[in-house]
Amino acid sequence: MTGVNRRKIPVLLLKTKSVPVDTYEEHFAALSDEQYVPHFVPVLEHRFKQDALDRVRQHIVNGDFASNDAGAGPMYGALIFTSQRAVEAFTGIIEAIRRDGAPSLESCLPESVPLYVVGPATARGLRALKLPNDILGEETGNGDSLSSFILEHYNGVHQGAGKPRILFLVGEKRRDIIPNTLQSEALPLERRSEVHELVIYETGEMQSFQAAFSALSQTNAEVGNRRQWVVVFSPQGCRAMLESLGFLDLQSGKALPRKSRDVSIATIGPTTRDYLVNEFGFTPDTFPLNAIMAGTRSSTRNSSSPKKEENAAGTKRKAGTTSPKRERKAAKKQTTIEQTMGGDTTIDVSEDTEMKESPDEREEQEKNIDNGEGAPAETKDDSPETEATETRNANGVDQAEAAAATKDEPAHDETSGDNTIQESPQREKKLPSSILEKGVIYFFTRNRVGIKDAESVGDLQRTYFVLRPLPKYAKLGDGALPDSSNNRLFALPKKVFPKSHSDRFMTFVEKAPTTIQDLKDNFFKGNSYETKTAGTRQVDPVTTAAEGVYAITRTEDRSTHLVYAITIPSNLGEVQEDLGLKPQGSFIFSVKNPERSGPANASLPQRPDFPKEIVEEFRGLAWSEVKPKYLDYPNAQFLLIGEKLDHAAEPTTKDKKHGREAPKEELEKLEHEDELRVEHLQGDDSVFDDLKISKKDYPKVPTTW
Repeated sequence: MTGVNRRKIPVLLLKTKSVPVDTYEEHFAALSDEQYVPHFVPVLEHRFKQDALDRVRQHIVNGDFASNDAGAGPMYGALIFTSQRAVEAFTGIIEAIRRDGAPSLESCLPESVPLYVVGPATARGLRALKLPNDILGEETGNGDSLSSFILEHYNGVHQGAGKPRILFLVGEKRRDIIPNTLQSEALPLERRSEVHELVIYETGEMQSFQAAFSALSQTNAEVGNRRQWVVVFSPQGCRAMLESLGFLDLQSGKALPRKSRDVSIATIGPTTRDYLVNEFGFTPDTFPLNAIMAGTRSSTRNSSSPKKEENAAGTKRKAGTTSPKRERKAAKKQTTIEQTMGGDTTIDVSEDTEMKESPDEREEQEKNIDNGEGAPAETKDDSPETEATETRNANGVDQAEAAAATKDEPAHDETSGDNTIQESPQREKKLPSSILEKGVIYFFTRNRVGIKDAESVGDLQRTYFVLRPLPKYAKLGDGALPDSSNNRLFALPKKVFPKSHSDRFMTFVEKAPTTIQDLKDNFFKGNSYETKTAGTRQVDPVTTAAEGVYAITRTEDRSTHLVYAITIPSNLGEVQEDLGLKPQGSFIFSVKNPERSGPANASLPQRPDFPKEIVEEFRGLAWSEVKPKYLDYPNAQFLLIGEKLDHAAEPTTKDKKHGREAPKEELEKLEHEDELRVEHLQGDDSVFDDLKISKKDYPKVPTTW
């Protein structure tokens, strides 16, 4: 048990500490003021089944994943992981094989064997093993999507009937979406894959929880730490916690009036909050947990019970969000955690973290609710929303509560945008010097005149994208983005983005710098015009094809690159693929010298109004690296060349020396923050909030033609 520190405010986390790393512990350790210290008090225990672990090890060392000398195919051709517990068990097996030294791991588990995962946390855990195998599927986000991904990928690797089986490491309680999909009798025999589910762990309540919790909270008080936070992740352990703190009348089973606020209670989501309110009449001090992590207190008085919300869990728009047709309210001022505790200091949580309820955490909660058991979600490896199994993975949340919260979570007090863009001193310390600009990017299409429903790229008039810069050291919080006048609209006459190095397509600035309101009034919406021959012609409104985050980077070879990661739509489809968009992508990005002539079919009738000092920076060259200031001039022309992401996002020698992050890490942070922001708004419909347009007036984000 973590030792008590009199100088720090204890935060008692009622969860099992995740290994090899726990995000909560990392976060508190990174706080600059070092004011808080986490203590892990497990409520549930997870017991690995040694006989099952031995079987997995034997499958590996016996060569069941490799072809034998006689040329026969392997017994197993892939592994599936949808929970952190499975990753932990596999980690122990691999480490034991490496310690023993023979046979060689590379020969037993060939790199041709893919490791399928459902989200970033399980992927991170497997990457820590430094195996040569491909780790695939982390962008899928749920069991249904993962099973579809495996179906296509595995059939591409092993074609025809009789392919090797897939080993799925699971807990004792689980859903069967993945095996049912891959083994479905509706599939042709040659596309079916046999899935072998091996139960490698079980979960039970920890008998020592109440004694451990009581001892720690009392010791904290005895040594002078009167102020404490308790963070509750699931209904399990709530009664024991309240009894230990003296908050419960043992005869009535209801909460006693609280005489002091020395101990404050936070819940990870509404299910646990409602359980405390309905079962014991106890109102927690803050909900959700990310209020603590962000240094703010969100009062439960402003959070409606999920039962009273108009929108049921599982809808795109979370319960409590205001309809676009309703008037938006100004965000209420929130108090800091220290004000809640009666102190006079605040937590500086400026560094980006995964402390908010991640999609992983939400999914874990949903699995428990759907099963009606209140059991820990991690034991249900194959949920329809398997990303939840990741929640515990990413944030160390072992309980059911962590995932369902966002489905019925009360929305923030509307989207003024005041807290959406937050300056981060920690970000400044780590931001790569090679990132010249970062921000949010939108991709649009507009149909050709006279075509109502586009059926292919050929039906498009033109493709566009908008760069929406953010302050260089900022992080994204919750809410819609506030409008500003630094946006740039680019037109892509080719209609598609370059897909390989041989594709070199021109783009130009059509409008800049400008506001989203101006784009809404003069670009997004359609219009009509009169012609002498065809009469009235109608130009349709734009269609939003994607939203994401971007960075402009400069590599050591003095080339510049436009790097992006897409967050909307959550699952890319044929529309995005046909446009040349990927979940993450990159282009070499160069600017044309307006003083140099070019082909007539690649030139604009009007040049950009570059000032003399910018023209001189070209030094007579036809093309030059891009500087952000060049993007603010209408008619400026740029070249996009297709490339792989690796080069554009690699760290510079200088940044490595000074311990700064790689551009890819910053992009992934920004992508993760935008994903959470979108989840907290209206899912894929959040793009309409950002652009201040009504979704009833514009086409939804399409994934199919």
